[in-house]
Amino acid sequence: MKKRCAGFVAAMLVLFLGVGTSAAQSEGGSSGVSMLRTSSLSVYAGMGVGLADAPGMVNYLNTLADPSQQLQNFATAVIFFGGAALPVSDSWEAGLEYAYLFKSYTIPTYGAGTYTVFYDLTMPTATAHYVIGGNGYFLKFGGGLGYTGGSVEQKSSFYGTDTTYTSHGVGIKADAIGQTAFDEHLYAYISGALRWDLMGSPKDSRGDMLQNHGQSASLSLFAAELEFGLTYYF
Repeated sequence: MKKRCAGFVAAMLVLFLGVGTSAAQSEGGSSGVSMLRTSSLSVYAGMGVGLADAPGMVNYLNTLADPSQQLQNFATAVIFFGGAALPVSDSWEAGLEYAYLFKSYTIPTYGAGTYTVFYDLTMPTATAHYVIGGNGYFLKFGGGLGYTGGSVEQKSSFYGTDTTYTSHGVGIKADAIGQTAFDEHLYAYISGALRWDLMGSPKDSRGDMLQNHGQSASLSLFAAELEFGLTYYF
């Protein structure tokens, strides 16, 4: 899972560098602000931080933790994302987005070493946005619906175990996006988003659920996110 995270981050960096280089080569020394691009395919990518509430996961982790080191429901998580969008009318666009969210915990126990728990969600989403545009900017309001796949990797220093559990479900996203022009093609991207992911209980390869003392884990979560990136209009 950590290798998948590193690969996704590398892909986003390659896209960032490629977009920036392409814009610089095509625009040269131009300093003009772009006009509206109402019929252009756009691609975007970036990263963000989310305040995530995964109560099923936290309740499970608290059964492992030392009673003096209980976790709070809300915790920060990292998000990487990329996507493409195409106008379908003068005021609406449709698109596809892929996002990757992950979080890790190191859990001290009472007399049983530590647990290291890493969970991630992969979230392909079909999106739709209402678009308001002007000279050098866009405002977009909408969201999307999609499949969510999740996994949990749990390591125990005391027992020497390393087990992976998987889950899947559906995800809903609502967001507001602002884009401002650097040049004719390249735009800054900032977004505020709310995300709900409804997931089943994670299970290992034998079908056993992730649980402890009768408390089963769940990857269902709510997250409030702030995202930054770049958009390129063709």
